[in-house]
Amino acid sequence: MIKGCIFDLDGTLVDSLKDLAVSTNHALEACELAPHPIENYKQYVGNGVLKLVERALGEDHQDLFDQCLQEFMDHYKDHCFDYTAPYPGIKELVEDLHKEGIKLACVTNKPHTVAEVIVPKLFGDRFITTYGGCADYPKKPDITSLNLALNDIGLTKDECVFIGDSNVDIETGINASMKTIGCDWGFRGEAELKAAGATKIAYKAHDIKEYVDDWNK
Repeated sequence: MIKGCIFDLDGTLVDSLKDLAVSTNHALEACELAPHPIENYKQYVGNGVLKLVERALGEDHQDLFDQCLQEFMDHYKDHCFDYTAPYPGIKELVEDLHKEGIKLACVTNKPHTVAEVIVPKLFGDRFITTYGGCADYPKKPDITSLNLALNDIGLTKDECVFIGDSNVDIETGINASMKTIGCDWGFRGEAELKAAGATKIAYKAHDIKEYVDDWNK
């Protein structure tokens, strides 16, 4: 019986790509480097801010990492809501799951200080707990933050499904021996999600509820 859904954030619940790209490009330009097309950032995100900046800089400019990271953080904290919004159908999905008594949590590699603002701002009190990237525990696909979320919502891994849009998310769920749903609308797409071993692929938000309902029959 599925009693809880644990979601990734960027590329799963919300489309944050443009804000992440704009802030990273701002940081690159502050370091006198050329910006990247927004589409490129689909391959840069997913492993946290440190990896995002590292990938955006490229091998030849890692000496600028500290400066670029600081420029990104300073810009992003003031601009993380310029374009970021839930994907179509996500707010309705969250409400439908909540009405059915499904407990919700968010586990993301986005900085915790940002994630804990974005989730309640966009979804109110529907998510019981949110864990973002910080120095206190490793990032996904390590399952430490996932286990903390399970503890907070009072459920076991067998009672929950992990939902995300990248191989990192699917690997996280697999590492925890959980069912997984890959979101085709996110940053990486169906092929990567299937290759990573997703239990199910969702092509629209409502598919997630249908899978949960099927598992609970």
